[in-house]
Amino acid sequence: MKFNLLNLFVVCLLSVLFYSCSEEAKVQSEGNKSEDKSFSEVKLLAQEWNQAHLKRDVGIFAKVYSDRVFYYGSDYDKNSCIQSKLNFFKKHPEYVQNIKGDIQVERIESNKVKCSFTKEVFMDGKTSEFPSYLIFVQVNEGWKIDTESDLVTDGNLAKRNSSSSNIPQGAVKGDYNGDGEYEYMWLEEPKLTSDESDCVGSCASYIKFSDSRIHDIKIEDCIGGSPYNHGDLNGNGTDEIGLLPGWFTSCWRDYLVWTFKNGNWIYAVDPITTHCNLWDSGVEPIAIDRNRPGHVLIHYSEYTEEDIITLSKSVRIVK
Repeated sequence: MKFNLLNLFVVCLLSVLFYSCSEEAKVQSEGNKSEDKSFSEVKLLAQEWNQAHLKRDVGIFAKVYSDRVFYYGSDYDKNSCIQSKLNFFKKHPEYVQNIKGDIQVERIESNKVKCSFTKEVFMDGKTSEFPSYLIFVQVNEGWKIDTESDLVTDGNLAKRNSSSSNIPQGAVKGDYNGDGEYEYMWLEEPKLTSDESDCVGSCASYIKFSDSRIHDIKIEDCIGGSPYNHGDLNGNGTDEIGLLPGWFTSCWRDYLVWTFKNGNWIYAVDPITTHCNLWDSGVEPIAIDRNRPGHVLIHYSEYTEEDIITLSKSVRIVK
């Protein structure tokens, strides 16, 4: 009887172990299948992303991008990211890219995977290769790109960040020369006398840039102000810069707007006459005219016999 009970116990134990191993193998197999499916899906999406560049297809970009994209070191919403692509294509109509070789996929979080590959690029008459990557995040609609970059850009950003101590606090970020990368700008003001009634030397200020390849903007008769990034007002791929120059007296001041053209800063529109009343009302001095391509709406101040009023008009902007 003892022998039979022992045999029965052994048989039951082996059965339990066999069942547990089988279930573990089943779970592992299902996990591998799920992993293989996810990896296959993101590889296909990476190829779609590549095709969108070849076809200049906004619809594909809208499909594969997440609502926000960490795009070559900067945070973009989807629409801004796509617009950046379109501006780049417009500036480089001959641009062609292809994914060369295999796409390597690795899981970096439970809902994130990274696709690494070599991107072969033809631009400006030469072919180059970049070790690139896309990071996909899993959302309700499936997998979406939430990061796009390459190791060359990452390295350049790391070098730039290491020297960021030279950039003053409050500097304004933007793409001011149209190279597809962000720079910073700030205003360097003249030194004032101890009673702040005059300048020590010239009363000129300078808009400086973190990229030394971008020339300073000199503003005569200016003792202060805050440079403003208006974004790309004229569709030439660079961000336009505005400034209300500070002065010792008077509420009447010209608002200045520059655009970067052929390596130089020029006025995008004629100086805009403004009074404190306009600024106190919170009116934007310049904006894109959606009804007239190549034009902007400017708001300006005018003195009448009765009052100082704010008017607006549509003017052509330098492109």
